[in-house]
Amino acid sequence: MLNRPVHMLAALPLSLLLVAGAAAVGKDAAFGAASPRLGDCRLPDVPTPARCGAFDVPENPDRPDGRHLSIAVAVLPAKRMPVRRDPIAFFSGGPGQAAIDSAADIGLDLAATFTDRDILLIDQRGTGRSAPLACTLHAAGDEAASLAHFLPPAAVARCRDELAARADLTQYSFARFADDVEHVRRALGYGRLNLYALSYGTRATQVYLHAYPDSVRTAYLGSVVPIDVPIPLPFARVSQDVLDATIGACESDARCAAAFPALRRDEAGVRAARRWPGRGSGCRYGTAGRARRGPRRRTPALHDVFAGRCRRRAVDDPSCAPG
Repeated sequence: MLNRPVHMLAALPLSLLLVAGAAAVGKDAAFGAASPRLGDCRLPDVPTPARCGAFDVPENPDRPDGRHLSIAVAVLPAKRMPVRRDPIAFFSGGPGQAAIDSAADIGLDLAATFTDRDILLIDQRGTGRSAPLACTLHAAGDEAASLAHFLPPAAVARCRDELAARADLTQYSFARFADDVEHVRRALGYGRLNLYALSYGTRATQVYLHAYPDSVRTAYLGSVVPIDVPIPLPFARVSQDVLDATIGACESDARCAAAFPALRRDEAGVRAARRWPGRGSGCRYGTAGRARRGPRRRTPALHDVFAGRCRRRAVDDPSCAPG
C-alpha cells in the first residue's frame, strides 16, 4: 500500500540538496543509441491501455561494453489532446518498490491532474522488471526467526554475496537511477519532468534534481526522506512521538475518547510486553500469516517485535486501528 503524501515542496532549493556522493553522477553521460518505441500493453487494475517498453543501458556507464540492463518503462497516456510535453514522473518508495506495480494507485491519485499529461513510470534498476535483485530473507515455516528481525543480518549477508556474484552492486544507486531517468526522458522526447515522489523515492528526486536541474519543471515530495538522515535509525523515536501525539489528540476529542476510552492504557499494555516472563524466549504466542496467502499459524511472538510492530502498524496504517 502506498503511503499518502504528507508534505509538499513547491520548490526545492539546491542548498537543501545535501546529496552525498551525487557528484559522481555523469551529467554528460553517453546515453547510447536510440531506444525502441513503446508498445501497447495492459497493466493490472488499470482500466485503459498503457504503453510499455524497455530501455537498454550499461550497468556501469564507465564500462559500456560490459553487462547491460533492461530498464522497464510504462506510460499512462494523457486522456485528452493536446498532450503537454511535461509528463508526471513517479518515483516510488520502499526502498525496493517497483513504480510500474503502483500504476493503478498512481492513476487514481492523479486522475484529475494528468488529463493532458502522461504519467511516466520507471522501475528503478534492481527492482520490479528492471534487472531485479531479489533474495529470500525470511525462511518459510520459521515464523519465529522471521519475526525476530525485520532484516535478518545473516540472511542479508548471504543475499549480498549471492547478488555480488552476478551484479556490480555499486551501480544500483540513486546516482545511476538519475542517469536512467534522464536516458528515458530524452529517448521518449519529453520536455522537463514534473516529479511526484513518495517516501524513499524522495531521495531519488533530490539526487535527480541535483544532477539534472534543467530537466525538472516541478517536484512534489511526500513523506520526505532527507539525504543526510541514516534510515532507519530514527524510525522508533519518530513513530513513538507520532503515536503519543495521536493518543493525545484522541483524548482531547469527545467522540474519539468515547469510542476508545482506554487508549493510553491499551498502549501501555503493549509496552508492558517488554516485561513478559522469559524475555526473549518466545513465551507468548500469536498468529502469523495473512488470510490472502494461506491459513494463520500459531507462532512464538517475541515481545520487542510485537511492541514495535504494533506501534508501527498503528502509525503507518490507519486501517489497523481498533474499532
